[in-house]
Amino acid sequence: MENIPKNETLFTRNFILTSLSTFTLFSSFYFLLITLPIYIQKIGGTESEIGLIIGVFTISAVVLRPFIGQMVDMRGRKNILIYGLLIFLVSMLLYDYTNSVTSLLILRVFHGIGWGAATTAATTLIADIAPPKRRGEAMGIFGMSSNVAMAIGPVLSMILLQLYDFSILFMIGAGIALVSLLLALPICETISLHPKTPLFSREALFASTLMFTIALTYGSIVSFLSLFAQKQGITNPGIFFTVFAVTLILVRAFAGKLSDKKGRKYVILPGMILIACGLLVLSTASSLPVFLIAALLYGLGFGFVHPSLMALLVDSVSEKGRGAAMGTFTAAFDLGIGMGSIILGFVLQYFNFQVMYSISAMIVLAGAVLLIADNRKASRRT
Repeated sequence: MENIPKNETLFTRNFILTSLSTFTLFSSFYFLLITLPIYIQKIGGTESEIGLIIGVFTISAVVLRPFIGQMVDMRGRKNILIYGLLIFLVSMLLYDYTNSVTSLLILRVFHGIGWGAATTAATTLIADIAPPKRRGEAMGIFGMSSNVAMAIGPVLSMILLQLYDFSILFMIGAGIALVSLLLALPICETISLHPKTPLFSREALFASTLMFTIALTYGSIVSFLSLFAQKQGITNPGIFFTVFAVTLILVRAFAGKLSDKKGRKYVILPGMILIACGLLVLSTASSLPVFLIAALLYGLGFGFVHPSLMALLVDSVSEKGRGAAMGTFTAAFDLGIGMGSIILGFVLQYFNFQVMYSISAMIVLAGAVLLIADNRKASRRT
């Protein structure tokens, strides 16, 4: 451990508190994953407006991620985490007061700022304390906190919505966000502050580009899967996210550990191919079993790729630029989701779900080709 938490007690405490805080943060976030498109339709939004509202959340985070990453290095991981969680909490409390597409768009921008700050700070904090030789494994285990939230949040939110209404749903989501804030308060700072850090990380660009191609496809999932499922007669589309998340939980730690032993790209490429296969299966889905097969394949691929890409990123940057690198990487992820929601929303409006998910598969395969090309280039250099 080269950073501030030198002893095992501080490492364990920080890891547990950050993971629990992240779990509750993502639980609150996933309460809106499949219910928000339904809410937007309820207040009169169109399909393209659904994509815009979902997308503007991540785009607002994207715009600020580089500045957030810089502030994480300059002002401390914990401080930015607390500020982000406060903004996230206030945003959740305000959803019940939106009754138009315009007001919801404004709130989503504000909400995205809190999300960007909290997630960048939490991920950087974990990167600080992860042992270099077990970095992939640590990233995989930490990532389970968000995956468990994904397994629970969407299904629970649909059950609550069927039993109550959106007001109750938003209130419970805000309560969960409050728990996340309280869990973050005892976290210890993990690194000495650096008064001069870069805004962008050049070392993070390759990993971030690959993450961008995958996030584009994820944008089509989070924005439109609930509508696709309802069209196909599936009453609770949250089950897709449960299978996806459970698969992630089961595979992430193994995939991260495998990348520690065999190399990052050894795990990333098969993962990208599995993601593309999941999307192609989803494009043909007309029944619950096929939906769940798509969720399984997509989850396997995502579980292989995400912790390995994060570990590849941290491997390539210095300690003092870690916040900027995480800001660049998470900005690419958010930008991909936002652009995927908006661009693929227009594809859906002019074509259909089958075409949209087939195009998503082609996008991630293009990222796989980029990885292969980089591998060949590296081989020629050596």
